[in-house]
Amino acid sequence: MIWHELDPLVTTIGEALPEVEGMALVAGVAADNLDDLDEVEQALVARAVPKRQREFSTGRQLARLAMSHLGVPGDVIGRDSQRRPIWPEDLVGSITHAGDIVVAGVARSDSVEGFGIDLEEVDRVSQKLHSKLLTVNEIELSRHSDDRLPALIFSAKEAGYKATNPIVGKFIGFHEAEVDVDWAQKQFVIRYVGDHEPNRIMERGLGYFTFFERYVFSLFIIR
Repeated sequence: MIWHELDPLVTTIGEALPEVEGMALVAGVAADNLDDLDEVEQALVARAVPKRQREFSTGRQLARLAMSHLGVPGDVIGRDSQRRPIWPEDLVGSITHAGDIVVAGVARSDSVEGFGIDLEEVDRVSQKLHSKLLTVNEIELSRHSDDRLPALIFSAKEAGYKATNPIVGKFIGFHEAEVDVDWAQKQFVIRYVGDHEPNRIMERGLGYFTFFERYVFSLFIIR
């Protein structure tokens, strides 16, 4: 697992995550890397606002850096009809951003079947959003737990969705999944409570999380 820039902040993240063979994570500050992108990638955000262009271009650059740490040539990372990154055939990957931080990760598909990461600003998950993002059980639990739990649950679901959706290809609503958190181990699992049976593959996964500064970071792996 590799981290780039942002030390010592990302050291906190790295210490909370497992050492997974064939996985690389890279973090950096969003910047204008548009000129370094391939023409195909540039076209995907040609009409986007500058902030989105910085996030997108930095994410692609960091993803290629993560690939290089695995010995994989940095290739064009396009986008499919569902707006998901298109990774090389032997890799799974994920990109996330919040504030001015961007994180990209890749893993070899012979080691990991599903892979998702998510970074969120804790304060952005306000109480007004709880009914939209959390199940009734999660809302009740959050009333008697750490104030950061709603943000963690949201981040965990996003990471779980990113790991599951490329495998199943089916939308998963926030109320179709419930997160169980192990605060001591800094781990979480996700229970699928919807009615699309293939989505239950997420129950095979294991998640990891950590908080640093105003952020929560989640990693979810399906083996």
